[in-house]
Formats: sequence, structure tokens, C-alpha cells
Amino acid sequence: MNQYLEEAMAMKDELIANRRHIHRRPELGFDLPETIEFVATQLESYGYNPVKIGGGLTCTVGSGSPVIMLRADMDALPQQEDTGLPFSSEKDGVCHSCGHDAHTTMLLGAAKLLKTHECELKGTVKFMFQPAEELLAGSRRMIEEGILENPHVDAAMGFHVNVGPLGPFDYHAGTMNHAVGRMMASADEINIKVKGRSAHGASAYLGINAVAIASNIVTALQQMPIMETKYNDDVIMCIGKIEGGARANIIPDEATITMSFRTFTSEAREYMRKRVPELASGIASAWRAEAETEFVVGVAPVYNNEEMAAEMHEYALDVMDKVQIVPAVAGSEDFANVCEYVPTFWANIGFGDPSDGYEYSMHNPKMRIDENGLPYGVAAHCHLATEWLRNHSE
Repeated sequence: MNQYLEEAMAMKDELIANRRHIHRRPELGFDLPETIEFVATQLESYGYNPVKIGGGLTCTVGSGSPVIMLRADMDALPQQEDTGLPFSSEKDGVCHSCGHDAHTTMLLGAAKLLKTHECELKGTVKFMFQPAEELLAGSRRMIEEGILENPHVDAAMGFHVNVGPLGPFDYHAGTMNHAVGRMMASADEINIKVKGRSAHGASAYLGINAVAIASNIVTALQQMPIMETKYNDDVIMCIGKIEGGARANIIPDEATITMSFRTFTSEAREYMRKRVPELASGIASAWRAEAETEFVVGVAPVYNNEEMAAEMHEYALDVMDKVQIVPAVAGSEDFANVCEYVPTFWANIGFGDPSDGYEYSMHNPKMRIDENGLPYGVAAHCHLATEWLRNHSE
């Protein structure tokens, strides 16, 4: 058995205890005081001096170059947990139904093991404990505040739990799956505000109907990916909400479209970010109205560097029972922001297959995980980082 995997298996009880502690006390967005205190205390007990940055924490082990960064997100979701577990969330309306408690636990475990093997590292491992992934904002703030420098990061890696009915692949504990190249879609949330002119319904010609114009814009938006993007760009358009008007006999002067779109390439994303406001403004203008487009939040696609994915795949075979190459998925992750700066590898760790009774996947308040996956995630962090440094050291 791989040494890291053997040591991670020996600390499984500790990993489970850490995960359940975090699970009981979930926090949202950038407001993570209890989680950050717990993570910092654990890191200090391992011999680190964690530093606060961008609402999260960082520290390093090893020295010199190259530098590989390992990332875990810490925030939860605004949902009411419905698992019935004895260690369920103690906070109403907040729970770890996306597995970030496991992510944080695995990276803490990796930090502990790598500290004991520090003299063997041929470079530096940097840790990124990140807030606000569910807001698609945490990694951006950490990048803006310098997480990729001091020391300069040469490559980065992150893992996510995979549990429940996600597709025709094995998600038992001990499995890993990843794509090569395209891994996850981009995501952009947008508000389009249409401004018309109010009038009484009996004299509609004196008004400019913002709701009717918004409906025209929605129809055009749904057509645009088919008419204007390449057949293999896989643009996904979602019109989530139209709001406007007050009464049946009043011409509405304002309407708001809340929407999102996803793409699998940065080129397709940039095209959509250019064309959505152009289309909305053009249609509104044709009907004597105005349309203002606001980009609320967005991230690029997650992209696995081909060379790095091939390399990490081989290392993963040493610590995982099965490593699967899978197609890209339409979900999004704000680890994508890191992908824009350095070569990256993103993979999913098996935490429960439907055949073993894990019926619910991420973002479901009934989601449970198989905690036997925790040591595998710890070992994968440690082994892949150690071998990558060894292969890329001068």
C-alpha cells in the first residue's frame, strides 16, 4: 500500500471527527468565523503559521520551487438539512449539502501528513482554504489579494466529492474521476432591466410595455445559441425569472429578466457576454425602450491542463482503487478562476455510489457521504503533490 494512503487510513477516525465538527457548524459565503478558527487551530497544531487572505487561509510546507497549490472550499449552502444524521447541522437553514466539509477535512489531513514528510518534498506545497465558493466569488478575492504569489504558484489542484446518481460511473469510496481538457462549464448570472413607459391599458399606445419587450428579448435569447454559436460550443441558456407589472390594466414601465448561461470554452463565454447585452439593447431600442444588462457574478470554465491531467492520472493509480476519465459536466466551480492563471488539475473523489444506498447528490438537503472516502482524498492530495514536485524540480 502507498505510504500516504496507509498513513491516511490510520488517521480515519480523526478525519471523520474533523468532518463532523465542521458539518455541525456550517457557515455561508465569506462569513466563516467558526470554520476559519477551527482550521487555523488545526493547522497551528500541525506546526503551521496560517495567514488570513481574501476571507480564507493559506500556509505552506516545504521550500523553494516549484510550487503547487492545493485548494479546498469551506462554505456551506442556505438549505435546511434533511438527513436525520446524529451530527446534522445545528444551524437552521444552513447545511453542508455540497461536500465542502469533506473538502476542508481532506486538505487539513493532507497538511498534517505533508508536514511529517516535509524533508522529502522537492519544492513547496501551498494550501488554499477558500470561502464563498457557492457565491462563485471566493477564489477571485483570494487571487486579487495575492494567493498566487509569495511564493509564486506554478500549478494548482483541487478535489470535489462525487456522490449519488451523477451518471454511469463508479462513485464508491476509493474512486477518482476527471476529464482531460474541458472539465466543467462556465457560469454567468445576469440581470436585464427593461425600461419602458407606463400608461393606462385603455390607451396602450401612449405607453411602452416593458413586460412585452422583455418577452421578445427572452425569445431571442433562447434562439441565439442555436443561430449564432458553433455546433460544438454547447451553450446552455437558462431564463430563470421575469418580473414586472402591477395590474392587468396598467402598461408596465419596467421589467427585469434574471438569467444565466453556461459554456465550455472561454471563447464561447466571451462571445455570449458580448452578445447578450447587444441583443437586449437592440430589441429594446426597436420598441422605443432601453435595456440595461448587469453581470452579477460569473466564472470561466474549469479546464484540466492536458499534460498535467495525464501526469496526475498516473500518480492517482498509486493511491486510488480506480481512476476514470469522464466527459465534461455542465456544473460550475469557482476553482475556474485559478485555471485562468496556472496549469490546473481538477478531479472528483468517490464518496458514495447509488448501489450502496447513496441516493442523493450535491445540493440536495438529503445528501449523505461515505466517510470512507476521506483517507483516499487525503492520500491523493499528498501523493499527487509530492510526485508532481519531484517530477518538476530542477
